[in-house]
Amino acid sequence: MLKKIDKAQLFLEDHLHLFQCPVCSESFVTIENHQLTCSNAHRFDLSKKGTLHLLLKPVQSEYTREMLLSRQRIAQSGFWHPLLEKIQSMIKHPEGTLLDVGCGEGAHSAYLRQHGISGTIIGFDISKEGINLAASSYTDLFFAVADLAQSPFASEQYDTILNILSPSNYSEFKRLLKRGGQVIKVVPNPDYLIELRDLKETTEEKRELYSNERVVQKFEEHFEVVNKISVTYTATIPDDLVSDFMNMTPLGWHIDSHHENLITKLNEITVDLLVLIGE
Repeated sequence: MLKKIDKAQLFLEDHLHLFQCPVCSESFVTIENHQLTCSNAHRFDLSKKGTLHLLLKPVQSEYTREMLLSRQRIAQSGFWHPLLEKIQSMIKHPEGTLLDVGCGEGAHSAYLRQHGISGTIIGFDISKEGINLAASSYTDLFFAVADLAQSPFASEQYDTILNILSPSNYSEFKRLLKRGGQVIKVVPNPDYLIELRDLKETTEEKRELYSNERVVQKFEEHFEVVNKISVTYTATIPDDLVSDFMNMTPLGWHIDSHHENLITKLNEITVDLLVLIGE
């Protein structure tokens, strides 16, 4: 049985062309003794968990291990499955290379792997805690700690870029995409988690806060072909996962956990999302 670090080294030997040095943007030329080296001799070490740490400086993340575990339990309960089924059906190149931007604890990528996406999947996030949890949970994917602003990924190597409820960098996405590739971005629609927001906001605030018009407009400026698909469904939250649900999203962090009828109010949750597909 290969150790995780050795398995990761074998993966990198076969997929060195997918990465570039975040310091100088040159190609990586060797992976030896669990160390990745670029043509200018910048070096990065694989961790024992089989992850690659490619951040150039520490990044403060509000994502604690406890919050990420909550997200993972909610994901594994099936909360996101209708969304992911739709995404899976829209991926043009299931045998190609997929980059999951802001992958968190890795559950979305893992679902896609289990449901027909057969090509290489790389997930990355600035949260080291998230990547460590992802790597310990899902062994058939590759995970890295990295930042889009100093991207360690090579140009024109990716068939699909997945960007679910996380920040974007469109110039970077276009650099990374192969010709004919897709960016699949998911953004909230106005009724996303409306039950949670009803506990803390007025209707006027809610409408103003949850217009996605500017985000959609910016996306449309960057791609020649854009498809838009709304995905709306009701997710059931079991009583024993309500606290995880509250913990997984910043919307829930400042709600009094003793709020009257909290569990009853949050058993049925509206998931209202817009999938943007740019080519």
